[in-house]
Amino acid sequence: MKSLRSDIALTSIASVAIISVLIMALSIRVYETLYQDFVAYQFDALAENMAVDLLPVINYSAGSFDQTQVLLRLDKYEYVEFARIYNEYDELVNHYVGNPNIENGSSSTRAIDEANYLHLDNGFHTINNNIFVIKTIGEVDLPMGKLVLSYDIQHPLAENRWKFIGLVSPVVIILLLITVITTVRLQRRLLTPLTSLIAKMKKVEKEANYDVKVSEEGKFEIASLGRGFNSMMLHIKNQIDINKRKTLLLERQQSQMEKLANFDTLTGLPNRQYLMKSLSIELASAKRDKSQVALMFLDLDGFKQVNDSYGHDAGDKLLCGISSEISDAMRDGDIVGRLGGDEFLIILVGNPTNSQLEAIAKRLINRITQLHHIDGWRVDPSVSIGIALATDSNYAASTLVTNADVAMYKAKNEGKGRYVWFTASMQEATRRKIQVATHLPQAIENNEFHLVYQAKVNSEGKVVGFEALLRWFDNELGNISPAEFIPIAEQSDRISEITLWVIVQACLEIPHISEHYGEDIRVSINLSAYDLKNVHVTEFILEGLRSGGIPRNNVEFEITESAYMNNFSIANAFLAELKKEGCKISLDDFGTGYSSLSYITEFNIDTLKIDRQFVSQIGTSKRSELITITIIEMAKNLNLNVCAEGIETHEQSAFLTENGCNILQGFLYSKPIPLDALFSQLEEQAFLRQVN
Repeated sequence: MKSLRSDIALTSIASVAIISVLIMALSIRVYETLYQDFVAYQFDALAENMAVDLLPVINYSAGSFDQTQVLLRLDKYEYVEFARIYNEYDELVNHYVGNPNIENGSSSTRAIDEANYLHLDNGFHTINNNIFVIKTIGEVDLPMGKLVLSYDIQHPLAENRWKFIGLVSPVVIILLLITVITTVRLQRRLLTPLTSLIAKMKKVEKEANYDVKVSEEGKFEIASLGRGFNSMMLHIKNQIDINKRKTLLLERQQSQMEKLANFDTLTGLPNRQYLMKSLSIELASAKRDKSQVALMFLDLDGFKQVNDSYGHDAGDKLLCGISSEISDAMRDGDIVGRLGGDEFLIILVGNPTNSQLEAIAKRLINRITQLHHIDGWRVDPSVSIGIALATDSNYAASTLVTNADVAMYKAKNEGKGRYVWFTASMQEATRRKIQVATHLPQAIENNEFHLVYQAKVNSEGKVVGFEALLRWFDNELGNISPAEFIPIAEQSDRISEITLWVIVQACLEIPHISEHYGEDIRVSINLSAYDLKNVHVTEFILEGLRSGGIPRNNVEFEITESAYMNNFSIANAFLAELKKEGCKISLDDFGTGYSSLSYITEFNIDTLKIDRQFVSQIGTSKRSELITITIIEMAKNLNLNVCAEGIETHEQSAFLTENGCNILQGFLYSKPIPLDALFSQLEEQAFLRQVN
């Protein structure tokens, strides 16, 4: 800032000095012009008077006294160089020398001088810094001679120039000093707001504090600069405030996203991702320290019944209550999380002993199996627990979870409400499961699946339809039952790929079935709960029906009661679209659910299939027979067809036929057989009819 002030001061002084010099030079120039004009006017008048006085004596002899007297009047004029009198023939008759440097009567000098001025007209002339005045003696029309006066203007001009400078200089110096002082004061006055502004800017730079303001007073430019600075600071402060709010919002969102990514939204417990990450960390530490980590896999027994009977809200409240019970029952440092649904995982650290683990498992079972009150309902769930140790899985996280999962299913199979330790004998089942899961993608890619068909007959024994069933033969594993690979396909999200393959393959084979069994024959294709939730599958089916790729008159889709109930709103909407396209719907495994009677009037179906567990007890259980009769009568009242599956005896067939079941399916009529065997069987039956 000091440098700026100095620069402004020096610039101002230099400007004033230059202007002063220019003014002085201009003043001298004006003065000299005026002085020269004054001298010219004075000598013009003098020459005029002398010309008049010389008129009587012009014809006197050269150098006459009278002429000389007239010329001597010039003595009182210091800077007259010479005066010359010429006759009418331009002959010099007398002269006066005022400057001793000019030679008297020198012809050479006279020739030079005469060459310079004799040709000039009357009046005032300037030649070689000398003033020449030429006057005619006598009348202009009748000249008697000529008077020439020469005046040295340079010397008086030089003398007067310095006198003038001497007089003017003090005034100029005083003006210069006044200007400098005024400039300094003005610059201080003008630069004070700018100095303040610069100080504020340095403060902003140093403290990063944008909540500052400067004065907006002063000249227009300075005030505008102050207003601009204040506006800029306000804008920056507003932007900083906005950025802070955005940053705070982003931090909150990031925290929420991390929570959503790592914690279950319903129970607040760690989710699968967090559990697997924590398990990997604990196993790595335990392997390094050669200590033990245990894993408990918990699955609630009968949780589906709670959802079906009391609703999903009640089920969610039960899960939250049980989550709290599990957390309260655990030790400090143990990690409790929810895998999904009604499955929980507990990581037990600190090198727990077997007795400690058994005590914890018993405590969990006792606390969870206590009576719970949910929305006024009394609920008494139980839990199955699988326990696995890190040393049995070689500290591999995925293997440890699989082992605990296998042990949990073993507990369920042994009666539920208990805990089971994972043992080496269970590894074979686990290994088989892994093998099936590993070979499954290859089976889809290599087209290792094939369809078999089980006939459906009417009460007269005529084939009216078939159910398409999936089979898999693997070169290494052999024949793999659907009961084995379907759950694995569902867990690995491969089930929908398999469903699409079944639909495409069935549609390729249905024309051949129609050719042999008639155009009205229907083939049932099963859809899982996963298929109903998969938009790709549902859109594929609807598009196929609309384009004719799926023969709507020959296809019937079967959906299990549990799949329908667990996806009721989605299933109803999709099945309504199927019905619009003219497709038939069958509800499979009816009677095994818990809420069917309350929803049956809302089902978009054409056929009820009685589950095989009721059919198998016909003739041995009056209760099952009554349930079967009730289902048939209810279906008739709702204008639904009834199909019974799993019929293996003539007694079962007769009972169902007598009570109005119009579609029969089971080994009594046909086992599931491939397409070529189906046609061979048909030809054999036709041959036997011809023989009989």
